[in-house]
Amino acid sequence: MTLEVDSGFIRRAVEACDLAALRAALLQISGDAELEALGPVAGLLPEDRERLIERAIHLLQTRLHECEPRVPSDEELRVLMDRVLGVPTEEGHFEIRKKFLAFEPFPFLHERSEDGPPIPEDFEVAIIGAGLSGISAAVQLERLGVPYVIYDRLDEVGGTWSLNKYPDVRVDTLSITYEYSFDDHYPWAQYFASGAEVREYIEFMAKKYGVFDHIRFAHALEKATFLEDSSEWRLRFSRPDGSHFEHTVRAVVSAAGLFSTPRIPDIPGAESFGGTILHPTQWNKAIEVKDKRVAIVGNGSTGVQLLAPVAAEAGSVHVFQRTPQWISPRMNYGRAVEPEVQWLFDHVPGYWNWCRYTSIIGLFTWHEDFLIPDSEWESQGGHITRKSEELRDFLIGYIRDEVGGREDLIEHLIPDHAPMVRRPVVDNGWYRALTSENVGLVTDGIERITETGIQTADGTHREVDIIVFATGYEVDQYLWPAEYEGEGGINLRDKWDADSPRAYLGMMVPRFPNLFIMYGPNSQPVSGGVSLPSWMQIWSGYIGQCLMTLVDEGHARVAVTEEAFQDHNERLDEEASGLAFITDKGSV
Repeated sequence: MTLEVDSGFIRRAVEACDLAALRAALLQISGDAELEALGPVAGLLPEDRERLIERAIHLLQTRLHECEPRVPSDEELRVLMDRVLGVPTEEGHFEIRKKFLAFEPFPFLHERSEDGPPIPEDFEVAIIGAGLSGISAAVQLERLGVPYVIYDRLDEVGGTWSLNKYPDVRVDTLSITYEYSFDDHYPWAQYFASGAEVREYIEFMAKKYGVFDHIRFAHALEKATFLEDSSEWRLRFSRPDGSHFEHTVRAVVSAAGLFSTPRIPDIPGAESFGGTILHPTQWNKAIEVKDKRVAIVGNGSTGVQLLAPVAAEAGSVHVFQRTPQWISPRMNYGRAVEPEVQWLFDHVPGYWNWCRYTSIIGLFTWHEDFLIPDSEWESQGGHITRKSEELRDFLIGYIRDEVGGREDLIEHLIPDHAPMVRRPVVDNGWYRALTSENVGLVTDGIERITETGIQTADGTHREVDIIVFATGYEVDQYLWPAEYEGEGGINLRDKWDADSPRAYLGMMVPRFPNLFIMYGPNSQPVSGGVSLPSWMQIWSGYIGQCLMTLVDEGHARVAVTEEAFQDHNERLDEEASGLAFITDKGSV
């Protein structure tokens, strides 16, 4: 389709875009004095905001043809960083924030010096998992020239985005933040990409960067054993036909992910149920809910995403809620990216970079207002911070509006914890769906499952045909389903069961040399999943650095010492101890 880029088109683009990001991009490429004179976008008066819009339209119409992509100097970046968010950039934050901007190629990944020794032919690395983490690690190894193979138990790439194909599955962070920064902007169809589009993106990246042909599908790692004599890992895989495959490698990168092991509650009587019981990871085209009686157990991200599309077809839906969640609106959630905005990504140098910056860094700093208690505010009788209380009031008002003021629902929907101390859930019409005639909210605990339905603790029995356990994942099963045995035969799962899962930088464990864990213990960003692929690149870069140290310095193994491991985790505990979600301040 040919776009007619006239003045009306450009106006629609500016009015729909991230105006702070567009201003930064235009200021970078034009140095326009009028743009520079205006303050941060978030604090502009209506008349100044209109001036900014008019000036941006003018520059896009008259100066865009002169603009060429370029890498700005550090001095320029410092000024623009401060202007785009309206707050000074701390000196210690500049270098990492510069990488998030991604003006230079392959930020975060490790680059090897050209005069290093050749990489031995038998220096092979196994990557376990072909999701976002695995592909990121593979791109790093590809750039270093390290031999590698990716093994995945599924028959396609995507990881959790291949496992989860339930109705309306999608990311709950902006698509532009849910992509690798080593590639130019991806033409996402929606502001919050569907699960299918994310899986397509992962496959596209795997093929574009030459790693797809390194993948062996339908290989499930069962056991990994460290061979102390040779400093190698022996891997044993199972395949769908019942056969097994063994292979020995120098190092292992576990990219199994957090969201691959379904958590299914152990409820008495489940084996007697005559209908269908499934976890959302088991959803497929054969699941038919039309005119059926459905039970959705859980109100986390998955349960919330499921309700509206299921309720639209089902005869009845019972929503079993154990704990209320803060379920909040998100601007542009479920909306397609306008052609006008896509045109800005395609034609305005730097707009993609600054959009990522405002979205990622803006959320990082925003979260601090809810997680770090303000002692002065608390001394005046406040709770956590002023913004925390303001957000709570806003969300309570949002709940009231969405359910039409129904007190019978409202009393069960307000959480007893402060906003943001747990990962927030994005609303896709969940509250409104609760008001549908065929939907009922159940807050009594489930006592047992019968042949025909679910009985709750108050003695009520509800007949259903389908039970969906939207109850999340075993997020502490970091290496599932494989068993790892390190030095002296120590079993990693047993170690973690005894001590709680811990790792150095979330990635390395003492006595498990040459093993790297992507998305390991305590590596979930405090700000939720925003820009998770960027963190995967950071982890990948660290892995590349460690592996190249082995090659360049002629070592056989790399491992974290017990002293460094303990010191890291003690400092981690101390740093986290004051956060609202760690202390009892998270409760209200």
